[in-house]
Amino acid sequence: METRSDKTKIYSKYWRINRSRQDVTELALSLRAMRKAAGYIGRNVKPIFWKGMVEEDNRSIILDPDVVNGVYPIPHKTFDVLVGQVVLEGLSSIEFDEWVRDKVISGANDLNEAARPYLECLIDAAESIYINELIKPRVWSLYLSSYFRSVLSEDKRDPTLPPSPDSLAGIWKKKEILFQVPDMLHYDYDDLLTVLTQYGAGIKKLASLNALGVRRDKRIELYLEMWFKVYQIISQWETFNFASDAINLFDEAGPKGQVDIEEDQQKDDQFGEEKESQKQNTGGLDQELADDVNAILEEGAVSNRSIAVARQEPGARPMETCFGRGEVKTDIQPDMVQVRQMKRIFKKQDLLIRSIRRKQIRRGLSEGKLDPLRLHRVPLDGKVFKNKQCPGSDYFWQICILADASASMSGKDEPKAGKKRLRRPWEVAEKSFVSLAAAAKGHRNLIDIYAYRAERNICHLTQLFHGGELYSVDPAGRTPSGQAIMAVAMMLNKKFKRSMIVHITDGAANCGLSLGDALNYCRTNGIEVYTIGCGCNRQTRDFLREFFPPGHLYFLKSVHYLADGLTHLFKQKILHSIR
Repeated sequence: METRSDKTKIYSKYWRINRSRQDVTELALSLRAMRKAAGYIGRNVKPIFWKGMVEEDNRSIILDPDVVNGVYPIPHKTFDVLVGQVVLEGLSSIEFDEWVRDKVISGANDLNEAARPYLECLIDAAESIYINELIKPRVWSLYLSSYFRSVLSEDKRDPTLPPSPDSLAGIWKKKEILFQVPDMLHYDYDDLLTVLTQYGAGIKKLASLNALGVRRDKRIELYLEMWFKVYQIISQWETFNFASDAINLFDEAGPKGQVDIEEDQQKDDQFGEEKESQKQNTGGLDQELADDVNAILEEGAVSNRSIAVARQEPGARPMETCFGRGEVKTDIQPDMVQVRQMKRIFKKQDLLIRSIRRKQIRRGLSEGKLDPLRLHRVPLDGKVFKNKQCPGSDYFWQICILADASASMSGKDEPKAGKKRLRRPWEVAEKSFVSLAAAAKGHRNLIDIYAYRAERNICHLTQLFHGGELYSVDPAGRTPSGQAIMAVAMMLNKKFKRSMIVHITDGAANCGLSLGDALNYCRTNGIEVYTIGCGCNRQTRDFLREFFPPGHLYFLKSVHYLADGLTHLFKQKILHSIR
């Protein structure tokens, strides 16, 4: 429970509103809130999960639900600590910490198994010090401070014992970040902390460099230089036994005295009990609870069973489809030329609909709605009513843009001679989406924009346009075109009599449901599907021609002509359908 007497300031209470006393709902809401926060940290932050929801590896940020201690709603103070962990691991991934770690370890010549744990722990500590300094100008530093105060508040190992890899790294971090040092330290810490303090100042200076690539390379150089000096000190110690995370009790002359062993063991017992209990409780969320949390997070998504039924094959087993909303707002601005071109189409659509509406008004009737233009005829025949039919709902469209966000869309175009380097294909496509969203404002067509890709045999479908804002994703993975078209088709608003899916891709489908199954479903339900191929090779063009009839398939030289392709398509389909 949070009180005013607590000296630690609380920050998440100012923005985290949706909370619940039910464990499943609160775990889902808190995870969703942290994912949104991660979206503001940067574009390359790893996905976030509670422990037990996915396999633990370096591809995700895993949060330990035991930190919550079964208290729901999660106290804001505890939530601040969890956000701090997300900030640390999220920024670390943006700053290529794994790449730096691998380069440093490979650059440490003749690294033996006895010294390796020390190097790994010191790299972790150095990266934490670096991230803590890098984030200082931003509000995220407040959450990171809460995290470090929580994890570094107590020494997990008796500081009077010889330094282990974890204890050495922990005390160095505590000194550099919290400016605290335990009162009584084993004498082996003295020379090490002197060296590490010198390099701590150098690590903090690296955070002021502007270029990400420069910061990355400089860290590798500095860490290797620091390690060589540290290794000169620890190589003078006795042989290590890292299986127990402590100094070995044996040397070349034989075992140390039994009295020394017992004394060290007694000092370490009080610190080892807590660590052992933590090892025993490593399960995280049980499977049922993890499934319930996932169900809430994916609420509104099309289920795999629904897709299989729509396919009308009892044995169909499509890949899993995961629906989500974009959480990182795009920083790309609309192209005003594209906006004007598309806006002209929507304005002309409105004019044509109004023209038809005027033609469908019948006047001079004996019953119906009162016609103020004919009130002067009351004394004559009393026919002052009208019958008005509104054709608007029949002529407005639900336009769903479905964009391929597979790895091929992240590639960079090669610059032509004498010209600047062009932007990534995905950024060019995003500019067209932003322009479309801006042009559609004030008109009655419904615009949806989705991105799709496949990773780990899961089709990820992300809604990019919601709440009047356009969001972004990072292209990755494979191309499940049929799976994505089927999922989007099943989520379309049935109120619209005219619906079209505009599928944008640069390659052929290579996983998930076949395009044939998805297109058959769309034809049966009156949904028009058009594909715009951007920079497709000959094989891809031949592949797409097998599924899309003439008039439903357009090929562009590159994604840079996407806005022109959309404009041409809208002219052909939206305006001609009214006439």
